[in-house]
Amino acid sequence: MTTNMDIGGEGLRLVQTVATRDALRRGCCSDAVIDHETVPFRVLVDVARALRGDGAGGCGPYLQDLVRGGGLALRAPTRVKRDPTLERRCVALRDKQEQRKYESMTKDVTNESKTGQGIRMSDVTRELGFGAHVLTLMAACFAGGVVAGRSFAPDNTTTQVVLGTVGMFIAMMVEALLFMLRDART
Repeated sequence: MTTNMDIGGEGLRLVQTVATRDALRRGCCSDAVIDHETVPFRVLVDVARALRGDGAGGCGPYLQDLVRGGGLALRAPTRVKRDPTLERRCVALRDKQEQRKYESMTKDVTNESKTGQGIRMSDVTRELGFGAHVLTLMAACFAGGVVAGRSFAPDNTTTQVVLGTVGMFIAMMVEALLFMLRDART
């Protein structure tokens, strides 16, 4: 598997901490290694083994104690430069894809009917009839809500108007739902 992460020839590097600097000093490493911001992981492994006596019961620090608090020091991945002709081609393909998507969304949105003859009078009559039906139903439900409000609170006109408005709103919602269902079928 290839990645764009470059670890380097010496392997993983860890950020120096006080414990790693102390262990490197006790392990007789050079000042260049001790003063550097990072240290190779292999060097820390060797120093920890040497200070612990290769598992012979030494009293040196464990490797996990050395690396605690430091963390990995990885270089940021470098972005590969793309060929300018490839980039232009990708931009053109993205534009074509957006255009196709836009055309598919708007392919059936037109101002004329499917027959191409413009607006027919029967369509206008049907739509006007539906609008008149909705308005009549809303007015009737408002009146029914006011009458119901009079039976609950005969002296309070606010309650009567609120119940009338609620009835009108419910009628409008039912008609809108029926309109969507009818329109989805045709």
